[in-house]
Amino acid sequence: PPLDGPLSQSLPDHEEVRERTPKARQINIYTNRNLLGKTAPRPTLSTNDLAWARLQNPRLQQPSKWRSQLMAWVALNCPQCSAPLPRVALWRSVTCGSCGALITRTESLVTRDTFRKALERSKREKAPSGQTIRCGGHDYLLLQTLGKGDVSEVFLAQRIGTLPMLTTLKLSSESAAAKRYSREAEVLRKLQGSRDAAARSFFAQQLPEVVDQGLVKDHPDQQALLLRHPIGYWGSLDALNERYGQGLDPRHAIWIWRRMLEILTVLHSQGWSHGNLRPEHALVHPANHGIRLIGWESARSHASSDDCANDLFRCARIVRVLLTGSCEADGVPSHVPTELARLVTRASEDLSFCRAHNAEALDSLLREAAKAAYGPPSFVPLSI
Repeated sequence: PPLDGPLSQSLPDHEEVRERTPKARQINIYTNRNLLGKTAPRPTLSTNDLAWARLQNPRLQQPSKWRSQLMAWVALNCPQCSAPLPRVALWRSVTCGSCGALITRTESLVTRDTFRKALERSKREKAPSGQTIRCGGHDYLLLQTLGKGDVSEVFLAQRIGTLPMLTTLKLSSESAAAKRYSREAEVLRKLQGSRDAAARSFFAQQLPEVVDQGLVKDHPDQQALLLRHPIGYWGSLDALNERYGQGLDPRHAIWIWRRMLEILTVLHSQGWSHGNLRPEHALVHPANHGIRLIGWESARSHASSDDCANDLFRCARIVRVLLTGSCEADGVPSHVPTELARLVTRASEDLSFCRAHNAEALDSLLREAAKAAYGPPSFVPLSI
């Protein structure tokens, strides 16, 4: 009967209830409540039993709490053959070991095969208009052309599907590109899988991430390399040099040089060299003053001191081109501070100077020259 009905209002007093209630039942009800509904069968409770339990334990005054203490077992049986089911049937689908039926507690079950068919149907119905390619089991929509090289065309592409992703897509125009793509993907995966945890974390943030590499479907002679498109990067240093044809502000040349030296410091410490630093192989992030190196097909492991010096030499040549606005100009413009002009000239003309200084030492010299020319570091926005 309900605990808040007429029977509860006409219960006898405390002493009378104590005399009428068996002692053994008192223990089962309020001393060892966890026994009910678990390891012992649920007893038949009279009105006196309920009253006695409520008097002895104030926490059972609320009917909802009392009912939760007397909750019965939940039987897990197959609805088809009544065979017992494992406990995991409470939260996932199971197959009955007796009759083989698939048992689930929800009415809105979606099987894997049904989901995959619906996914494929959705892709076909929402196929975008425009040129698409298929590589690595995914379709990619070509959004715009980013550039064109000797053996490749570079596009901004978007992966089609439930998880869209912007990618930088290199599409081969010559057969020689296949070997380059394979080598670049291999180098990037090795660097980002470095055993050094600090270097691995650094490369994961600073280097391109390989999405896929392989043959283009229905075009057996064409190869593709897909890299996750970096957000916020405007373009290459070559494009930046075209935008500033009269030469870049030396303050911007300083942070660009420093960012490249930071990457080379970690790269050379891991025994690698880039091998092909050019303005086209460095992307610029104007808002964050960031640089990302690309074009890793010529990278070498177990790099020699000459390989590392060549990276520093090429890096200084890039900065010199940015300052002058042309790769054919001699010297540096007159508006460049003397200390900076001297360092750029020596590093871009004297390979032995680069061989005598590693990337970290060259960065230290650059910081000293920048401080002498402009004082303490300050952020100067790059307008493009």
